[in-house]
Amino acid sequence: MPRILAASAGAVVLAALLAVQAGSSVLTRKQPELSSRLLSVNGLALEQQATRQFMSAVKERDDLVPSAQAASPVALSAIARDPLSPKSYAVLAVAEQNPERKRALLDAASKLNRRDLLLQGLVLEESVAQKDYAATLATLDMILSVHPEQKANFFPILLQALSEKDALPALSGILDQESEWQEDFFKFAVRKPEVLTNLAELRLQRASVSPDVDQRLISGLASAGQLDKAYEVYRAANEEPAPPSGNRMIIDWRARFSPFDWELADEAGFRAQPSATPDQLEVFVRGGKGGLLASRNIRLRNGPIALRINHDLTPPGQVEDVRLQLSCPGAEQPFYDEPLRLGSRDYRIGRKPAACDFVTIAIRARAWTGSSAIRGTINRIEILGN
Repeated sequence: MPRILAASAGAVVLAALLAVQAGSSVLTRKQPELSSRLLSVNGLALEQQATRQFMSAVKERDDLVPSAQAASPVALSAIARDPLSPKSYAVLAVAEQNPERKRALLDAASKLNRRDLLLQGLVLEESVAQKDYAATLATLDMILSVHPEQKANFFPILLQALSEKDALPALSGILDQESEWQEDFFKFAVRKPEVLTNLAELRLQRASVSPDVDQRLISGLASAGQLDKAYEVYRAANEEPAPPSGNRMIIDWRARFSPFDWELADEAGFRAQPSATPDQLEVFVRGGKGGLLASRNIRLRNGPIALRINHDLTPPGQVEDVRLQLSCPGAEQPFYDEPLRLGSRDYRIGRKPAACDFVTIAIRARAWTGSSAIRGTINRIEILGN
């Protein structure tokens, strides 16, 4: 945490320096009178002088305190001439080694200005150091609402906070995605395996969140190999109190939250889509097309497995080019691979591998070049077992 905070503070200083340099250049060109006033001996000019002296000496994080201490006399002069000088207070806060005096300086400066990037970066650093996560989130919201371009600098701080169990209650609001930066942060965080479990815990404490949040979290957990936790979130997203017992169930063609609902092909000339009712899957495979039509993961207990499939795919002579495959998630080869047969049939799978808690059910199809298109419907799949 200290390393992340120090590095982030350095990034804030450099970002603020670039902003000051750009602003000065614009003022010189477009508002010469104001630019001249900034250079006169008054509080505002001295504030700018102290800030620039501080930032110009910072090359790495170890330069922060000595650079601020060197600029402190000018900052004090600025405050003497203009007590409403937030950047001067920020310079003094960086220089201050006493924690209580540092907090007092930051509190005073925050009351004067809640938009200054450098100042709010210091406030953020202090709230994270104190593990005041509610204040951390509030300060981040303030910073990123005004400076959305700074997300790359501040997201690692929030990511570190998210890895702390104590921070979860205060960070729950991230899942609401009320601000654009919250949505961007969630998309950033679900790609980080180290915080996925805590994100899932936040989700499981909520009655509901947006379907997009659920889908991204389920997919992230599944991609990271955390299928059990992903399945918990899936059940919460569907408001399922408990998984079905045994291996007897009927699977509809719902395609909402993959990989535990169906992931369906949707290409020109190669598609699978639920019909007007979820009981049937409409299939179309044009000649020269082929691949994975539909797949989903399902949790099965140990014991004999059989699948009953009823379809009306045509032409009859090409039905065998549609195959049923079962595999362990992520496995390169299926442990069951058979062509479909005409009409309603039972497919005796046997037992799944013992180490395979979930099974991936897949339907593959190919219509060879020059042959007729494969089309028709597949009814809901019934799983027969213990």
